[in-house]
Amino acid sequence: MSIVRRASGSARRGLRSRLTIGAVALALVGGLAATAATQTTAATAHKASVVHLTWWTMWSGASLGPVDELVKQFNKTHPGIQVTETNIPSVATTSTAKLLSSIAAGDPPDAFTEWWPEIGSFAADGDLDSFNKYLTGPLAGFKKYLYPVAVQGGSYKGQLYAAPMSLNSWALYYNKTLLAQYGITSPPTTLAELYADQAKMWITSNGQVSQIGFYPDVNENGFQFYTTFFGDTNCIKNGKYDYANASACPGGIKEMDFINSYANYSYSQVQALQTAEGQVAGGAGDIFSNGKAGFVLSGPWEGQQEVPATDTSLEGNFGVEPFPGIPSTIGQGNFVIIPKGSKHPAQAAEFIAWLSGYKNAAFAAKIDTAGGWIPGGPSVTKQPVYKAWISSNPWLKGFIPQMTDKGTVAPELTPNQSQLFTAENTATANVLQGLQTPLAALQYIDQQGNS
Repeated sequence: MSIVRRASGSARRGLRSRLTIGAVALALVGGLAATAATQTTAATAHKASVVHLTWWTMWSGASLGPVDELVKQFNKTHPGIQVTETNIPSVATTSTAKLLSSIAAGDPPDAFTEWWPEIGSFAADGDLDSFNKYLTGPLAGFKKYLYPVAVQGGSYKGQLYAAPMSLNSWALYYNKTLLAQYGITSPPTTLAELYADQAKMWITSNGQVSQIGFYPDVNENGFQFYTTFFGDTNCIKNGKYDYANASACPGGIKEMDFINSYANYSYSQVQALQTAEGQVAGGAGDIFSNGKAGFVLSGPWEGQQEVPATDTSLEGNFGVEPFPGIPSTIGQGNFVIIPKGSKHPAQAAEFIAWLSGYKNAAFAAKIDTAGGWIPGGPSVTKQPVYKAWISSNPWLKGFIPQMTDKGTVAPELTPNQSQLFTAENTATANVLQGLQTPLAALQYIDQQGNS
């Protein structure tokens, strides 16, 4: 049984005081709780307002460093948009199948870096989101920022479907040590000189090639990579590829004759040498950077990444000149697309423009020089870091002018571009192995490309 006592006056006053203090304390605690709840709600709302982008790429090896730096910098400078990069296998069939499966499932990445020639077919099939609708406000000047050849290379039927994170520029590398060893005083300026010079450098022992001069199918560079030098990048008539038509495409037979002039060398042995020297998809090292070739057609990444990574003795002992012929390059690169079904396409467009260096020229210059890349637009090349890079590496001098050369063109995006490129690679191998004549190879390209 509880005993209840009546409190005295002073005791009652003390009780009231304690009650008052308790009420205040409770009110204060309640207020703090409410404030904490409000802050928690605000934090939750802020967290929910952050857009999280997924970006799929196919890089590996040395290229992953610059890619990681790009993601870190973007996330640092764009707190409202955070990007997560995922690397998938650098194989056309694997990357394409994975992307198309994700689109079909309704769960694609927000951005996808695509260097395979699938963009035309993706756009034709409605698998991509066009950039055009997002090129307003802060992105209104994006197309003017890009090199014209970059816009050409990413457009299909008047719509921009792909923007370059970086562009490719191709030129002829030569090994100064090997040139001197074989009494060659200057790099070749004609195709005839190239053939004569490189012919001196081949070494075969025990039936195996251990060193080459030049070969038109090294680093997977076949017919498609030489078209710009022969003026036959886009041999299209009435919507069909027409490479075998000498009157419509005079450069086609000239280019295939050039490839055919190397058919007296063993295709299988050259491929075996490439494999032995580490030339696999995404791998470091190749025939040239390992000092096993006198010449190679390649881009600035060759001297920036491959050479120092595999043969430091070659540093300072190589040079670069325009490929004999038209001083131009083929307008290709690492294009980024917005897959259909992207959950955040507008933010993806903002991120992709930033990757291209748009309103981000200073940092893009830092990354492009590290990767050995040509930027998407010329303003990046005017940055102090980029200018210093070119100044300290004289072999780079010819790459940038090629981006605006009148002979530089991009392959036209078509629904069948993937089939075309596959056919061109197969035709190159067939001619080099003596399995097809140059004309038959061109006919094969047309047949497969138009099928």
